[in-house]
Amino acid sequence: MVAAKMEKKDLEQPDAFQEAMGKVVAYAAENRQKLYAAAGAIVLAIVLAGGYFFYSASQEKDAAGLYFDARIKAMRADPMGTGMATPEIAKAFADVVDKYASTDAAQSARYELGSLYYNAGDFDRSIQVYREFIDKAGGRDIRALYAWFGIGYAHEAKKEYDKALEAFNRVASMNPGAVHEGISYRNIARVHEELNDRGKALEYYKKALEKTKDPAATTILKRKIAQLG
Repeated sequence: MVAAKMEKKDLEQPDAFQEAMGKVVAYAAENRQKLYAAAGAIVLAIVLAGGYFFYSASQEKDAAGLYFDARIKAMRADPMGTGMATPEIAKAFADVVDKYASTDAAQSARYELGSLYYNAGDFDRSIQVYREFIDKAGGRDIRALYAWFGIGYAHEAKKEYDKALEAFNRVASMNPGAVHEGISYRNIARVHEELNDRGKALEYYKKALEKTKDPAATTILKRKIAQLG
């Protein structure tokens, strides 16, 4: 195909690319200070982001080390894993939270503290730290379910039955799966039994039985249902 004939007027007109580049150069010359400031801001943002990343990684590493030391102390003090609580162990986990509050290790320490305080009979602190854990927990952190259970058990131990039912019902409403739903119903039934509400207790023991596959738990539930029915 023969190239289209270039007319004289086309030769006299400036090249479009050269014209565009000329405008860019002219703009840059006129706005040099603004461009320098913008470039500096971008570089600063990159440096700050990188610095925060390395700072955060360092914090996580240090927090994990402190949490590991606390776990070692707990294992040495309680090799059978009975959940025995001592002031020394509780302080070791509390130090992780105090020094590295925003880290993953601090979250694990909060969870440990909820159980330790409960086992020590300090139900108010157990409830508080479990709630702090839940507030910071991600949506997929299954430990949040157990934290709600812990809150329910602590309120139940304090004979705050309405609050205990609220916590156990919260778990049941979270679509936690058959196993955890069954545990929730057993807890709810037990609280109603403590309140001498046999009808509600029977209702929830039956619901628990529908969700329970464990043979031992099934036997206990059937016995409860027979007693109340």
